[in-house]
Amino acid sequence: MDVVVIGAGIVGASAALTLAERGVSVTVLDRGSVAGEASGLNAGLIGGGGWGDRPDVEVTLKMGSRQRYLDLAQERGHDIGLDLTGTLTLIRTEAEWDWAAAMVEASRRAGRQLELVTGAELIDLEPNVDPELAGAILDPLGARAEPVAATQAFAIEAQRAGAVIETGCTVTGLRPRAGGGWEVEVDRPRPRAVGAEAVIIAAGAWCAELAAMAGVEVPIVAVSGQMWASEPRPQMLRHALAACESSLAWSLESAIRVGDEEAGGDQAGGGLAPPELTHRAGRRLTRHLYGRQRPNGELVFGGDRVWTSAGDRTVDGDGIAVNHAHVAELLPLVARLPPARTWSGLMPFTRDGRPLIGPVAEVGHDGLYLAGGLASSGFGRGPMAGQLIADLVTGRDPAVDLGPVLPAGRVRRRDDTRATASTD
Repeated sequence: MDVVVIGAGIVGASAALTLAERGVSVTVLDRGSVAGEASGLNAGLIGGGGWGDRPDVEVTLKMGSRQRYLDLAQERGHDIGLDLTGTLTLIRTEAEWDWAAAMVEASRRAGRQLELVTGAELIDLEPNVDPELAGAILDPLGARAEPVAATQAFAIEAQRAGAVIETGCTVTGLRPRAGGGWEVEVDRPRPRAVGAEAVIIAAGAWCAELAAMAGVEVPIVAVSGQMWASEPRPQMLRHALAACESSLAWSLESAIRVGDEEAGGDQAGGGLAPPELTHRAGRRLTRHLYGRQRPNGELVFGGDRVWTSAGDRTVDGDGIAVNHAHVAELLPLVARLPPARTWSGLMPFTRDGRPLIGPVAEVGHDGLYLAGGLASSGFGRGPMAGQLIADLVTGRDPAVDLGPVLPAGRVRRRDDTRATASTD
């Protein structure tokens, strides 16, 4: 079996490794480099929480990805900066405490392992946080790793298993062959068509652009994420950190979003906005925060999520300032540590908030698969997304119900499709 994977990020590299180790002939194509986009630009946070009594697809994506990182570091010997210390989601207000308590109780009933800690307990866990904080949610299974190193480790293992990874080549066409299978047209090192029985689109924020070449409309949009890092410092943090403020705000959003149109001339495309954004129609809705201290001593934080046009990597200085001030409220020492560097990356959000993992055969495209829409937690869920899509391509029954993330009913044939069957 021949498979082409479009995208050398964390999802594509993980899928290539799984496929190659199952004896599939795999070629990975990327117009940039391995981990050149969101997979290499994020904070490196890995979710935990435990498997629980009846793990659904969301739990499987998180905990399965965690296991794949453990395999890279502990079984395959890659130095990916894996740290299993845990994650603290900090609580400031009474309303946040009530929300957190409900979350932890729901977790306990599901057999998962989140814990609610008081302010006094929090200081013992993380001495440099604001002593006036009400407490935190502790995820003892939360982890972190170095994004570029981890993604490259998956790619290295895939190549060792026989996968071919071609970077610096842009996909210019994608069309079904009349006799079955696909042709993927690329521009470098020379214009040519790469044939395959199956194609996996794992191109992050560009999944919709690639799918459109095949005549498929995919509800994935690019959302800009803003990040900053301090100069390296002696150890200040033991855990990865997040904040409850945005989680509470998003939990209060209306569940009915049909007809919620994105306004503003600088926004992408109009239509139903993705959930869990920090801005809408040019107005800030909430502050969002996550980050950690890297092994080199840098503090790395981010949070803003702005629906943007694909390809817009403009760093919003005001957004960086808001995020820095938010971190300083929770970690006062940061007030004296201005950002030393800033950057942004494009994340693939779906309009309904659910990943897209599976075949798009229902629109007449047998052998075409999607693996994307992992939003801001692509690094934390991507390795297992890659494994699950590899299961589907090779005819294996996934160990979890994929119904909520399948493309069926969520993608459609484009009215203006220009895809034509090749007779080669």
